[in-house]
Amino acid sequence: MAAIRRPLSIRERRLLDAIASPVLVVAGDDVPVLVAINPAACRLLGRSSAGRPTLESAIGPEAAATLAKAIASMALGGPGPSVTLACGAAGMIRFDLGRDPHDPGLVMIALRSATDPLSAIEELAQMRSVLESLPVGVEIYDRDFNALFYNGASDALFDYEGAAVLSHDAWWRHAFPDPALRRAAREDWRRTVAAAKADPSRAHMREWTVRARDGSIRTVQFYYRFLGDRFALVLWDVTEQRRLESELRAAARTDALTGVANRRRFAERLAYDIAAARSSGKPLALIALDIDHFKAINDRFGHAVGDEVLKAVAKRASGALRHDDMIARVGGEEFAALLPRTTGEEAKLIADRLHRAIVGSPIVLEELTLGVTISLGGALLRAEDATPETLMARADAALYAAKARGRNRVSFEGD
Repeated sequence: MAAIRRPLSIRERRLLDAIASPVLVVAGDDVPVLVAINPAACRLLGRSSAGRPTLESAIGPEAAATLAKAIASMALGGPGPSVTLACGAAGMIRFDLGRDPHDPGLVMIALRSATDPLSAIEELAQMRSVLESLPVGVEIYDRDFNALFYNGASDALFDYEGAAVLSHDAWWRHAFPDPALRRAAREDWRRTVAAAKADPSRAHMREWTVRARDGSIRTVQFYYRFLGDRFALVLWDVTEQRRLESELRAAARTDALTGVANRRRFAERLAYDIAAARSSGKPLALIALDIDHFKAINDRFGHAVGDEVLKAVAKRASGALRHDDMIARVGGEEFAALLPRTTGEEAKLIADRLHRAIVGSPIVLEELTLGVTISLGGALLRAEDATPETLMARADAALYAAKARGRNRVSFEGD
């Protein structure tokens, strides 16, 4: 007798029990051993589903001996033969044989009356083939949310090593290690299940960020739907889609060369901070910053060097600002710094710090060291400022005043 390579898992047994067609599972070639018999097969053979019958007691000694010969003649892969045998009071039964593709030591046998045109083994094989080929996870549960079936895509996400997930309830502690997040997600799930029960005509979706079997954090959409007394769950991993969406959103608001905010993002943030300042009564300051003689750098050393200078200035400016401040590239060599909740005196100190951070040491490139200077102009939000552009115009005017006074300096409106 060939050794059983693996026992049937609990979920495989539950799947067999859920199949409406009669199915047997046997192991071994010389002396086959009955591993499982589902309730439909018990009914067809006229025997009780209680206890653990032998193959001989289930179908009769003569039928068992003939079936053993058919199994011994089977190839290790592909479908097996079909044989029709007399099984006592059950009459003539057709047996359709096929080896488990994941374990050739197990033989799946579909039973049907000799006059029944339907092949359960073909039905089961086709169903598993379709479910396993899907690029999304598929899970099937009974009415108590005990697992009946997981396909390969589901296992790739949530077949946690050393932790058998035999019910939907057992899954939560693995997917949501943080207790607070787990409680919130479960409450969300209860509402979704209630909606699915109330409206079984469609799938109900929730999207959560969960821990997968490999320890990675994934964003997964869960589609829930009740199908009679079964509960179906489809899992769609949208992690990559969400990552790309995030990158596209960032690209739309980030200057591609320097990595700081672009003019569009700066305008959005400026409008928001002005509204917040008016609501709270807090001050707000804006600094316009321009690299002196930048065209001469491009003309003399080329645009590649000019690009490196822009990146260096953006990096130094970012390092000189506070956490809530924003630096943005708003033009070719023009930058702007937004300083929420900042008084005039504080803004002047920050402007001086920006100036020192950028001009205090030369910019060292691979084969070139450049001393770069900047001019800065600052303005404070006024009650009469009708639009964000009004504040920006006054900061620009202060910047032009700094340039007119010889560049490489800080100038605030009113100085």
